[in-house]
Amino acid sequence: MAPGIPSALRAADNGGLGPLPVRNLFPPALPYLNFTPEPVLTLAPSKVQFSYQYAVANTLVNTQSGSQPGTPVITQANVDRGLTTADFPAVGYGAFIDVEAQVHLLRWRYGLTDSLEVGLDQSWVSYGGGGLDQTIESVESAFSALNPLRPQFARNGFHYFLARDGKFLVATEAPADLVPADPVLSMKWNWTQGGNILPAISLRLTYKAPLDNATSLPRSLVSSGSDDFGYYLLFSKAIGNWVVHYQTGETQLTVRNHEYASSLEHKLFGLEYRSDRNNSWVMQITTQSSIFNTQHADSVQSDFQISRPTDVFALGYKHLRDGFLFNFGFVEDYNSSQNETDVVALLELGWQW
Repeated sequence: MAPGIPSALRAADNGGLGPLPVRNLFPPALPYLNFTPEPVLTLAPSKVQFSYQYAVANTLVNTQSGSQPGTPVITQANVDRGLTTADFPAVGYGAFIDVEAQVHLLRWRYGLTDSLEVGLDQSWVSYGGGGLDQTIESVESAFSALNPLRPQFARNGFHYFLARDGKFLVATEAPADLVPADPVLSMKWNWTQGGNILPAISLRLTYKAPLDNATSLPRSLVSSGSDDFGYYLLFSKAIGNWVVHYQTGETQLTVRNHEYASSLEHKLFGLEYRSDRNNSWVMQITTQSSIFNTQHADSVQSDFQISRPTDVFALGYKHLRDGFLFNFGFVEDYNSSQNETDVVALLELGWQW
């Protein structure tokens, strides 16, 4: 039995400290509402939790790297010359994204009743070349998992080009600093805390409220300018020192001009090991459907590459004691489908009172 967890409490303590609260940071998905893992159990009535979260994420995607004969191929020479729509397919999606994003997030949660909790998330995003490319290459090489695209392009560059049907959806090489994203409102209802057999179960609803119409850079990089809604079911069950987490749901997107998919599907499976009452080690896998439509996926190589689901592995540590909250973790995309972002590090500090 893990020290610090009374035997009488263990069967009913199905919530644990929860999975790592990190969302998908793939740049095309950032302007839209996204699934963020949450603890299943709600805060006690009148309880408040406030935290600051920092995440740094690195993306390198070149859909033309696997192009069929006769289609454009983007090289460093093309990047140095300056990319145009001629570098991308005339039909379907094409992307060259070499970006480092830093996300600063303020999270507020408040317990309304024994089973109802409301929340507000507000983030600020910085885009640039960063300085982590060499570190990522070293780590990936150590595990024989180096993205083969990385050595082909200059390190620490910032290039964000995304085209569809011969027209740019995004085309910028101008860094952006602390651009405010749209606020996300949430409500979580804990249906049951479970017991010796049944898991804890909660329903979480989220709504992203647009601050403005976000039609110009750099706001359009982090805001869709439209309403999005999310519906998620959360389950967790304690088994000895372990807590099993399963979360699933869907995000409904209001997409202007049908540029992207109208919905995203999400699934999370996590294992939490509670070393004692206040400390946990968490391992989780999250799968999300692509932000891109798949209408051309059968015939256009670049669509096939970026329309596949994103599979992400996360490993982290969580601490909650005397009101002090601390989360730390690493996240890695592992399916190499070209629809990936590696979150190099996640840090969250907060207080609960």
